[in-house]
Amino acid sequence: MAGRRAKRKKNKIDINVAVVVLVLLAILLMILIYTKSGSIGATLSPMLGGIMGFIKYIIPIGMFLIAIYMTHNDKEYLIHKLIQYAIFLVCIAAMLTIFQIGKGNLNIADREFTQILEDSYYLGEKDIGRWSYWISGCCSFN
Repeated sequence: MAGRRAKRKKNKIDINVAVVVLVLLAILLMILIYTKSGSIGATLSPMLGGIMGFIKYIIPIGMFLIAIYMTHNDKEYLIHKLIQYAIFLVCIAAMLTIFQIGKGNLNIADREFTQILEDSYYLGEKDIGRWSYWISGCCSFN
């Protein structure tokens, strides 16, 4: 009986530490991405922009919300929220990709896959349109 209580208490402490670390990481990412401050922010923000485009601004908010959901004891609830978050990011990426290809910012006709990825990364890195260019390059390969 005492062993079971000790295990539950240790598990509760581990979850609390994970929540605090995730909240601190989310706040740090918000500062680095939104303000591009310091050498890390100046490097991290364009890199994430090249890979994810506009979604880089949603990631810290999602991390913060996941930390809040981790305080619930229901693991199934947390798993459902993580799946919803991932589906949400994929849907935004797909919607913005369709918009940018239709707008003509990303040309995919008769091009090599590597060219599409390079152009997508470059546009995302420069925050041109702030959309999911690299993801769009991966999704738009003919």
